[in-house]
Amino acid sequence: MIVRLIVFVAIFFIGWWLYRQFVAFKRSQSPAETKKQDSTKKDESQESMVRCEECKTFTPRSHAIHDQEARPFCSAEHLKAFNQKH
Repeated sequence: MIVRLIVFVAIFFIGWWLYRQFVAFKRSQSPAETKKQDSTKKDESQESMVRCEECKTFTPRSHAIHDQEARPFCSAEHLKAFNQKH
């Protein structure tokens, strides 16, 4: 009877130790994968913003209209208005 109890306790502690080792291993692997996933998500979901020279609002770079000097504008109307002023 006591031998069974000792074997059960030994198996429990070995299982608990293996579980802690597994958790520690996963925790050490997690930051590298998380950084990769975060940077990939950031690249896909966030785009750099540029400030319109006319109204000073921010517009995604892909939506901006640029003049010959590479100044960004949020719309063709603001590009035209800026060119009329200067």
